[in-house]
Amino acid sequence: MAHARLSPSGAHRWMACPGSVVLEAGYPDTSSVFAREGSAAHELAAIVLDNEDPSAQQYVGKKVEFEDNRETVQWLVTQEMADYIDNYVTLVRDLAQGKTLLVERKVPISHLTGESGATGTSDVVIVDTTNGNLTVVDLKYGMGVRVDAIENPQLQMYALGALEEYGILGDFDSVTMFIHMPRLNFVSEYHATVADLLKFGAEVGAAAEQVRLAQSLDLSNGMSDQALGFFTAGEKQCRFCKAKASCPALRNEVADIVSGSVSAADFADLIPDKVSSETGDNYLPMAMAKVGLIEDWCKSIRAETERRLLAGIKVDGFKLVEGKRGNRRWGSEAEVEDLFKTFRMRQDEMYDLSLISPTKAEKVFKQNPKRWAKVTDLITQSVGKPSVAPATDKRSELVVSNLTDEFRDLIL
Repeated sequence: MAHARLSPSGAHRWMACPGSVVLEAGYPDTSSVFAREGSAAHELAAIVLDNEDPSAQQYVGKKVEFEDNRETVQWLVTQEMADYIDNYVTLVRDLAQGKTLLVERKVPISHLTGESGATGTSDVVIVDTTNGNLTVVDLKYGMGVRVDAIENPQLQMYALGALEEYGILGDFDSVTMFIHMPRLNFVSEYHATVADLLKFGAEVGAAAEQVRLAQSLDLSNGMSDQALGFFTAGEKQCRFCKAKASCPALRNEVADIVSGSVSAADFADLIPDKVSSETGDNYLPMAMAKVGLIEDWCKSIRAETERRLLAGIKVDGFKLVEGKRGNRRWGSEAEVEDLFKTFRMRQDEMYDLSLISPTKAEKVFKQNPKRWAKVTDLITQSVGKPSVAPATDKRSELVVSNLTDEFRDLIL
């Protein structure tokens, strides 16, 4: 078994942009505190499920151990993490009742990508031979953008790998896929027939072939028009790409948007068939559809410039300087308290006292529903401010009347 270069977790990127694999190969594997927190949460969930522990609560204050970039990491389990993992564990156990539960299982994907011995690791596979169904569950511990299970490339690759690995156990005709994001209280479900998954598998194979063609190109003398054909910029595939700061396709995309040289045909699937006279032209909806992509590109350029300067690599026209200093704080609060007391300061002069927030109160009273019910009666929450979102967003549209319409009679 081998770690997949064309991994399920990166399928949303390399299937859409085969050339990204070539550019990313020149960047070292890195990690972050957020990635390690996610790895710790996965490790805790696996321990609880494998050991058939009642819950994750018994691990609060203890450390879980895992490997990250060839480094052994020990992570302290907090009360918050244990609570969220218990939510996930409850979902998994409910789905697995009366079925076979398999935790953190490597499933083959070489039959999809052509990489010899390549595997992916599915957080949970549930085998139901009675009903001819497999279930794949993926835990995502982040608090960023919601990830939907519907036609999710990563989950579908896990599903096809599970069918390949466990198909001998029974005649399966469908796979149900779940993504659980406990910190966002979000669960997404997608049900697919084996026939549908096999069609997706063919798409994976075709994309993998494009990656191999891109890898065969010689980019030592720059990016040719032929090479550019293997790159496709887009918000989803570019978001976590390590090479986006140096990607010529993304640079060209940003330049086209900023210069206004794009045409309506380039955005036929994003803009209305007819643009109202109030809009004036197609540029605003076209540009708005790419704002997230451009913002991410700007962040990546800044981060790459900083990385090179910190590594001692010269970037013409820029240098490192000391940034804004942090907030002032006491070196020793105990010494400051003793000093203030010699000044005969009153308690209200020495200390700032305030009520705990509703969020902290919820943690205090979560084991006492009756008291929490009384507390909630005293909580107020302002409505969310209007926010621009794509027309495909699942949230209900806010209806805002046109002021011109409201005062038309007065204007006339």
